Amino acid sequence: MWLSTFIFYCTFVAASNPYSLHMKISKVLFREVNIPLRFQFAQSNNRASHSSSSAIVELHTTEGLVGFGEACPRMYVTGESMQSMEKDLQGISPQLADLRLERMEDWQRQLANWRKLGVGPSTLCALELAAIDLLCQSHQHTLAQQFGLSNIDAPIEYSQVIPMFKPAKMAQLLERIQHLTPKSVKLKAGDQLEDNVENIKLLRASFGDSLAIRLDVNAGWTLENAIEFIPVFLDLGVNSFEQPLPAEETGALQLLTQRFGTEGRIMVDESLLTIEDAQHFLEHQIGNHFNLKISKLGGIFSALQIYRLAEEGGVPCQLGAHFGETSILTTAGIVLTKLAGPMSANEGALGEMLLEQDITQPSVQQNSKGELVPSQSLQQIGFSQGIDRELLESYTVKQRSFQSYRFEGMMKRLSL
Repeated sequence: MWLSTFIFYCTFVAASNPYSLHMKISKVLFREVNIPLRFQFAQSNNRASHSSSSAIVELHTTEGLVGFGEACPRMYVTGESMQSMEKDLQGISPQLADLRLERMEDWQRQLANWRKLGVGPSTLCALELAAIDLLCQSHQHTLAQQFGLSNIDAPIEYSQVIPMFKPAKMAQLLERIQHLTPKSVKLKAGDQLEDNVENIKLLRASFGDSLAIRLDVNAGWTLENAIEFIPVFLDLGVNSFEQPLPAEETGALQLLTQRFGTEGRIMVDESLLTIEDAQHFLEHQIGNHFNLKISKLGGIFSALQIYRLAEEGGVPCQLGAHFGETSILTTAGIVLTKLAGPMSANEGALGEMLLEQDITQPSVQQNSKGELVPSQSLQQIGFSQGIDRELLESYTVKQRSFQSYRFEGMMKRLSL
């Protein structure tokens, strides 16, 4: 119902705006963007990250508009890389000239076709966000207007995410962020039980005994580890365990859900990439908690579809985020949250608490209490209104342009 209503709304507005009927894509610009982090971010499957890595996709139109989208391709999540995204965009660029940008319905249909052809979710996500950005600019709609969102002044509560460190280094980090007063945190966990236990104690000493703590294992445990560790953490008041086992070990994840699911949450993240995954997990009771990351799922709409399916199955979802996301994906996460409804936790919106600088100014980020009032973000025209083009250029380490074939042919004829 929500999707048909939104599509009808987009179609109605497009029909009343003749300018948008002639909007055509002239080229796609792909950027690999690396932004230094304010501190090292470590987790089980990525132990030494000192900078973020985001893909920014720009859709340029013949009328001079530019729509911006973002994705975070991660080999250890979806098997994607910057190179695979570049290859995806090269393969589909010939088709872009024929797309009708005034209708989100057309975009959704095309994105679904590309997904069937093997285009990766990161590419689909970046294209979807860029298309939404263009629609907003074309119709001069805010994001709130484009999606029919209300109650945009209600704050969203975000969780802090704490990297995986040895206790001595963890103590140093907590000293640096002692000004924060989060109500909940996600702790990146390793396979050393003693270190994890000590880090939990350090967190409670810094932020209080009432602090809600979730563990994110990033597929770093064996089944034997999980069976040994989870009862210890349950006794310490930790009841959420994100992707404790490798993504492909769904049978073992099912076993953990059966064994510990009444006391805790066995969350699937890297295992959950498609609507088909979600359907399978719900049917077979594999995990009892879903992590929704817009980039890994292919965009806002596919993530929302999984949310609705999980809601029907009685499985809660949290809004996840890749470390180092810029404000483009943060704002997309805000839209998803407002469209979907309550999340068990909201992650991301770290902005310049983590990034040296955000490409959007001001950065869309949570405050020291972990709260964010989304009205300013949702009242902007699309996702890219605040992008600082000079900053974006300064953090771009690689870029490649793909012209639509029709536009390229026209330019060649004009040059003769």
